[in-house]
Amino acid sequence: MEKEELEEIYNKCIEYSNKIQNPILRDVAKRVYKDYKVQLINKPATPGSHHYYAGGLLFHMYSVTRNAIGICDMYKELEVDKDLVIFGALVHDIGKCNDFNDFKDNNYEAVNGNSATLLGHSYEGTHIIENYLKDFEINEEFKNQVIHMVGSHMNEYSEWGALVLQKMLEVIIINYADSMDAYFEPAHKIIKDAKKGELYKIGNAPRPYYKSLNDYYNLQ
Repeated sequence: MEKEELEEIYNKCIEYSNKIQNPILRDVAKRVYKDYKVQLINKPATPGSHHYYAGGLLFHMYSVTRNAIGICDMYKELEVDKDLVIFGALVHDIGKCNDFNDFKDNNYEAVNGNSATLLGHSYEGTHIIENYLKDFEINEEFKNQVIHMVGSHMNEYSEWGALVLQKMLEVIIINYADSMDAYFEPAHKIIKDAKKGELYKIGNAPRPYYKSLNDYYNLQ
């Protein structure tokens, strides 16, 4: 992505942070994006599976937030804490700023050569957010809820997995929004090159998929 595009996406993330009604979460989100702006616009979201380009991390976090807000708006009857959802989506992968190197000239080394690689991005993210929360007088229950949004946004115990399984609807929304973006972002490139009426495969998907002919009236 071009620098101007990334700057626009960054500003949209700030606009999302302004939608947060809780003053503490709003302040922390803005401070995180201010302090980590350089990293966000220079790092990929993954070592090669999705959003594998400079600024991919920023665009992914923007997309997850957009998806998560859409889910909240669609299922209003759930009465989830939308502030927690927006905040959690905006910062869910912030630990990758410590865990990943920058993407430069199509050459990317997957991880930094420091102790962050021993802990993983979910742990790094909870540590980052917890440090910001120390500046505020908040009760332990609320602090744990906020940290839970980052520590459990992945869906299983694995290399990329959660520190703890989800125990709140808010983080389940983030998980689905995250998984959706991680799956469909690389898919559009593959689908574009696939031929209609033939099978194609997306990443590590367990089965191939069929590309519709999209020509129903001529099938008879």
